[in-house]
Amino acid sequence: MYKYLVWARINQLQTINTYVWANDDLQTKQIAEAQFGKGNVLNWTRASDQ
Repeated sequence: MYKYLVWARINQLQTINTYVWANDDLQTKQIAEAQFGKGNVLNWTRASDQ
């Protein structure tokens, strides 16, 4: 599993950065959309383990 930094919209004026543990990019998007709603995931990138 990898640690991903996810940038998501939580309402019209605010966004949030959070971490998600997932096996790949697709799973990262699916997990984040389950938390923040479809279409609210703006970007994600694999974070270093350090």
